[in-house]
Amino acid sequence: MSSVSLSLGEIERIRSRLWRTSPSRHIGGERRALRLISELGFVLIIPISGSEMPSMHGATGEDWSTWWDWKQTLPQRRACYYAKLLRNRGVFVSWERFPAFYAAYADGRPYWRLYREGLLDPDEKRVLDLLDANGPMMTRALRLAFGPRSKENTRLVKQRLVGLQRRLLVCPAGGDTEGWSHHRWDLVDRWVPGDVLAEARRTPREAAQLALVRKHIQNMVATTAADIAWLFGWERRVVQEMVGRLLAAGEAVRAFVPEMEGEAVVPLPFPGKASR
Repeated sequence: MSSVSLSLGEIERIRSRLWRTSPSRHIGGERRALRLISELGFVLIIPISGSEMPSMHGATGEDWSTWWDWKQTLPQRRACYYAKLLRNRGVFVSWERFPAFYAAYADGRPYWRLYREGLLDPDEKRVLDLLDANGPMMTRALRLAFGPRSKENTRLVKQRLVGLQRRLLVCPAGGDTEGWSHHRWDLVDRWVPGDVLAEARRTPREAAQLALVRKHIQNMVATTAADIAWLFGWERRVVQEMVGRLLAAGEAVRAFVPEMEGEAVVPLPFPGKASR
């Protein structure tokens, strides 16, 4: 099969089943949320502006009260991983898919070595030092330990936590769900289950990137190399090479979708109905 033709309407009907966005398939509890995370591998907490991807916001019928606490309660019991990983957006990741994210984005070396080699700034090292010395810390305690109370220090801690999440050095590890909920922070290397972390460290980066691209194409039903590169923050040339490998292996096929800009790619086998 060299190519297929699809309409955006057909793609959206399949996505609605896979992503639980149709009203009859909305999720309403942690058990079903974890099932969705397991099936898709990684799920945004809320959509990224201008982009289509599965999210808890969409899967619950845009009911914030349903999913708001899951970013604390699911990591609290290590049911899955959660952090700001893609385009500064929070992402729930199944333990099956975590090794690929770690291998694709983490350096793997101790943070003090990264600092010594100029790959961390002093503020990032201070945040990591505090967590290393004190164990998991609530956001407020971490801000106060970081330095004198000030808007500037609050801003610095917030910015550094976002960057350290993207590099898989820190992650939310539960938190407070009373009122405006807050995270408890921990070092990724300490919080992630040892067997999962060991697998992540054995996974080659190129294989991890290919695995993420493959799974994302499956989740999206149809997407483009440009959109994949934008989401993961990789060079388009690198993504095009990975897409080419999937096409050559018969794991994907090119598609013509009149409503989509650029040449689309769809997974093989083409997704059918998802289980509820």
